[in-house]
Amino acid sequence: MKQLSKMMLAAVASVALAAPAFAWDFGASGTMGAQFNVTSTKASKDAANAWAGGSGVNSAGGALALSSSHTDGTKTLALSYTLDWDGNLDETIALSGSSTVGGWTASADLSYNRDSVGCSNAASATGDGSGDNVTGGAASCGVVGVHGAEDRGAVTVTDGTLTIKLGEASHLSGQNVSTSSTADGSVELDGAFAEASVGAVVGAFHGVSVGYAISDTMSVTGAYQASSDQDDLCGALDMQDSDANSSTTGTGFSFNGTFGIVGVGATMCSATTKDGGTSAGVAGGSTSTSSSTLGVGVTLDLGDIDPFLSFGSYSAVGAVSLGGKAGVGNELGLTYALGTDTVILYYGSVAEVDTAATTGIALETKTTTGMELGYNTALGPAALSVGYGTQSIAQTDGASDGYSMTDIEVAMSYSF
Repeated sequence: MKQLSKMMLAAVASVALAAPAFAWDFGASGTMGAQFNVTSTKASKDAANAWAGGSGVNSAGGALALSSSHTDGTKTLALSYTLDWDGNLDETIALSGSSTVGGWTASADLSYNRDSVGCSNAASATGDGSGDNVTGGAASCGVVGVHGAEDRGAVTVTDGTLTIKLGEASHLSGQNVSTSSTADGSVELDGAFAEASVGAVVGAFHGVSVGYAISDTMSVTGAYQASSDQDDLCGALDMQDSDANSSTTGTGFSFNGTFGIVGVGATMCSATTKDGGTSAGVAGGSTSTSSSTLGVGVTLDLGDIDPFLSFGSYSAVGAVSLGGKAGVGNELGLTYALGTDTVILYYGSVAEVDTAATTGIALETKTTTGMELGYNTALGPAALSVGYGTQSIAQTDGASDGYSMTDIEVAMSYSF
């Protein structure tokens, strides 16, 4: 890993040094952030005391990136080498390109993440986690899964009016238009997909989409999903039966338009998994899942005041077991510009429910409510954000019923 990293750095540096000859531009960037939190959490209504864990000063570095770009007529290329930590060290090498011929522009990108957790051999492993590159035990070199997988992507062609995408891409927008502060308090559609924003629960999926610009202010997109991906309905929703399925198919549609001071976006998508064969313990062997999701985003441009509204819903149900998940959420608020500073007001609520796998009867609804107030400004070249947030959960007979949290956060960041 170290050798390849050095080789990549040398390659990018060589490109930079050869800039006069090959017209490559070189750049480097990084971000550092620091926060001061005062957080109080009560696990449930039955908890004796609130817990102040999470309070104090913390810091985290952002991605460290080396980049280089090149233009030759209508052809452009962008090369980057990025190191980032998000629970493990991601080492990503990416190249994107586009070119125009006869009024049509084609674009694509390649991205490979080495994503190595490190490895050791018998000589370096001590068995107690103290050997070179060993953390709590030796990982064998060359084990499948240690390194990243094959890159998947899409080819896009457009003439400015018609846009076609084929491959794995975010073919549809979730339509979330909300703005939150630096504090914790905003809600998510957790039951559908980890950290899914309120809106249509969609993501990247293998398929094809066709977008059409009706006018300068309106566009529509239709998408079709057809892949062997099993746990990826509309790119985000999970299958609800335990057995693997053979394929996923789905269709989606989105609309975005601006009407004076009002901006409106809407996305809907439905997908099903195909039965992969007999499943032990499931009547008839059916393991298919049917899903649907809807997202709407509305914004108003009132000058310094910009209100927003985001709405989302989802449902995913097993064909025979009847087990499934469903949820609905909304967010509303506004941003208020004070010169170059910004004030943020936010309110959100999400109600989610699981259905029993044996009867299909809905269990107790879990309702999460959040609120935030934030202020963003600058101290010279550094960004400064102050936020206050609260969150609560109501779920009769649920372990988290009566959960409450308050968070005050002051954050400073500098990008260089």
